[in-house]
Amino acid sequence: MNVFILNDGCVREDALTQNLRERLKKENHSITTDYKNADILVYTTCAGTGYSIDECIKTSYCLQYYKKETSPLIITGCLAGLVKELDFVKNRNDIKIIENKDFVVPVTNYINEENKRTTKKLSLEHATRKICNEDIFIQFMLEDGCTNKCSFCKTHYYPKKVESISYLDALTYLKEKIRNGTKIISLSGDNLTLYGIDIYKKPVLHNFIHELSEEEGLNYIIVNEITAQNMYPDLLEELASNKKVIQVSLQLESASDKILKAMNRGHNLEKYDYIVRRLQEQGKIIDTVLMTGFPTETEEDLEKTINYIKERKIYVEGISGYEDFYAIPSHELEQLSNSEKRRHLMTVSEAIQKSNYEVLENTMDYPFTKESIVVGHNDKRVYLANSMTHYSIKKDLYNLPLGTIVKDQPKRIVKRIGSTINYQYRY
Repeated sequence: MNVFILNDGCVREDALTQNLRERLKKENHSITTDYKNADILVYTTCAGTGYSIDECIKTSYCLQYYKKETSPLIITGCLAGLVKELDFVKNRNDIKIIENKDFVVPVTNYINEENKRTTKKLSLEHATRKICNEDIFIQFMLEDGCTNKCSFCKTHYYPKKVESISYLDALTYLKEKIRNGTKIISLSGDNLTLYGIDIYKKPVLHNFIHELSEEEGLNYIIVNEITAQNMYPDLLEELASNKKVIQVSLQLESASDKILKAMNRGHNLEKYDYIVRRLQEQGKIIDTVLMTGFPTETEEDLEKTINYIKERKIYVEGISGYEDFYAIPSHELEQLSNSEKRRHLMTVSEAIQKSNYEVLENTMDYPFTKESIVVGHNDKRVYLANSMTHYSIKKDLYNLPLGTIVKDQPKRIVKRIGSTINYQYRY
């Protein structure tokens, strides 16, 4: 059976979609990009912003319109609960709505006309995203949901309680991965700083990172989605002192206290900067995301953000333009015009491209960038990774086994690929 799969969701949905594709291939289904002639269509949606809701609804409508009349359309992901109320979905036998957060088994059950259950083992596998074609470098979704109420966030119209994976289950699973060859683990969540508060009534991420790092075969830990608002002393100390933690993603959005207050971020720049300095003193790479075009934002606010990023040498992973939506508190603030939003986004984007280049060059002398790990093979090329490298290419080393540590570093250069600036290796 030919299955068309489209994912417009976040990293979590990407991990699930990746697992869904692999599962269907093992069951002898074919994955196709031809949605007009596919036997079954699977669409994973997003509810992150008003814009993404609108776009996902439009895409759902187009898919049901252009698909073959006999081909079912499965809609899943964050928007599934809302889409089912729309007129073009009601009373349609050829549209199936699956609201399960872990949709891999329910989707395959529908396709195969089965009634299997999602086991604990499968749930852990579905929370795992491969950052190449093998398990050498993986991203693991340890936590879901957030209790903060940032004024621009989906928590106001799509609230999700904090749901953590059991400490022992996650630790046992990841340690087994390491024993089977995993070298780099990137821990993620909606707000990873809150990991454990639902099960243990207190955050326990610091303990989890410490125990995970004690597994001998693991080289690096990358920690994503950390918030200054929810940072606590034990976690900060663990992130700073743990030698296997090499990179921390610390959410910023803006370096203007005025904007941070309007965003209801729960911290000011002084608190954020204290965390950054503590981590950088121990040689950690800090990356973040920025937001431009937020209501009341001025060019002075942008300048503060740009100057701070340059001064602290923080790598900016992404820049998002503010998207207004009637169901978020920031909708009540004075909005910028579309032209102002575009201008603010362009101003920050141009400045950050240059500062990112400088950050990457600065990290070349960090101890952990002097070795890389073979994480994949493709098209007679070897893919190497440490922290900031991601995929580096060397054709002549194709026979190196996955997991090989490459310590004789080639000449490293910084190169822009599209809108992304990263390391490339040249021998």
